[in-house]
Amino acid sequence: PNKNFSRSSGFYVENGSFFRIKTLQLGYTLPFVSKVGFTKARIYVSANNLATFTKYSGIDPEIGGGSAGVRNGGSYGVDRGFYPQARSFLFGLSAAF
Repeated sequence: PNKNFSRSSGFYVENGSFFRIKTLQLGYTLPFVSKVGFTKARIYVSANNLATFTKYSGIDPEIGGGSAGVRNGGSYGVDRGFYPQARSFLFGLSAAF
């Protein structure tokens, strides 16, 4: 009867600021490749969504809210507890002959 769920409230509002290392790649060009028959060789490691620094208490401070969020039942600025962005690593070797 008091319509608590239909009125706007700032009870759950918190600071959602964050710093995220979204993409990072480290590589090393191998200096001895001409002895092995390559003209150039490089090893590298790449990471996506490596780290997030925040005081936000939810799962992911980058909750979005664009058309995908609205289609999935979300709304602008409301954290509905969707899964956080996946962290991935890639290791590789690029070589030129």
